[in-house]
Amino acid sequence: MRFILLTIISFVAWNNVLAQEIIQNPFSAELSHPELNVDQIALYPDSTVINFTVVNNADKGGWFCADKNIYIEVPETKKRYYRTSSRDIPTCPTVHNFSKKGEKLSFTLVFPSIPQNLHTINIIEDCNKACFFFKGLILSNKLNNDIRTYDQAMKCYAKNNFECAIDLFTKVLDTIPEKPTHVYGYAFYHLIMIHNQKGDKLAANFWLSKLKESTLPNKEYFIDMAKRDTGIK
Repeated sequence: MRFILLTIISFVAWNNVLAQEIIQNPFSAELSHPELNVDQIALYPDSTVINFTVVNNADKGGWFCADKNIYIEVPETKKRYYRTSSRDIPTCPTVHNFSKKGEKLSFTLVFPSIPQNLHTINIIEDCNKACFFFKGLILSNKLNNDIRTYDQAMKCYAKNNFECAIDLFTKVLDTIPEKPTHVYGYAFYHLIMIHNQKGDKLAANFWLSKLKESTLPNKEYFIDMAKRDTGIK
């Protein structure tokens, strides 16, 4: 049994090595079912393998299935890549019936390979009942990690733990990616606000100047907001 388990682990590890990229727990700009999560997206030369987990929120019963018409969509071109196979999930109208509330079901959907260097994708179930979708799924571990760090920083900020917040907001801004999201502008904004609240005008002005020097496409919005809320000119 131990040999079989080690063999399975080795196969999974080797299979991941073959992937061009593995994106863990990507964030989505918009989703239909909060109880359904994308755990991992593995980009291979010949396929795209996506792992999901769904949690049953029904007090009694509850079911889930995956329609045969599920596709990955490239947002810029609207090109679709339909699922080619699945694992551990029945195809509708056959369903998986849950036995209790809170029960989890993990499953895998396989699609054709998608173009390299995409920043986001959509996953859409094209069906007639309780269809799911994810829009703007981020295909960058760096960006996903920065969003997680930003969320942690905001929790520190809400508790007035300014040193923790400063450290985490600064980590977010260590490297700004080519296609940034709102978290970078807000990280600048909150660093300016925190230092201003602490009475450290020098540090507040430092981060305002860094914001002005940044390549953020919408930096003027955050500059104006920081000036308005701090009185810094």
